[in-house]
Amino acid sequence: MDSETQGWLVPEPVRDWLDTATATNRRRLLNAVDAASGSAGFDAAIRAADLLIQRGDAPDIAALGMLARRLADGTTPPAENVDLSVYDIFTTDTDTDTFTTVNTVTGEIA
Repeated sequence: MDSETQGWLVPEPVRDWLDTATATNRRRLLNAVDAASGSAGFDAAIRAADLLIQRGDAPDIAALGMLARRLADGTTPPAENVDLSVYDIFTTDTDTDTFTTVNTVTGEIA
């Protein structure tokens, strides 16, 4: 059953997180939900907290606020697993596995 069919205001993962959190972390989450509710609405803020908690991310004020605004705007959350290996050529030398320097003005690799 989901939270709406049970009559709860928040989904079970958020309730469970709040039940086990320290007083400081509980206060931080509630403050983050309150702050995000002003710009995104309570439902989007709670959905954001739920998504962050289920992904194992910290539901801090910055992440929760950003995600809540995206959800309220109808924007899908970013992909969880993004392959950034295409950028490895800018940071490592494949022959020696050492870091290289890229001049961002000229594009020259040193």
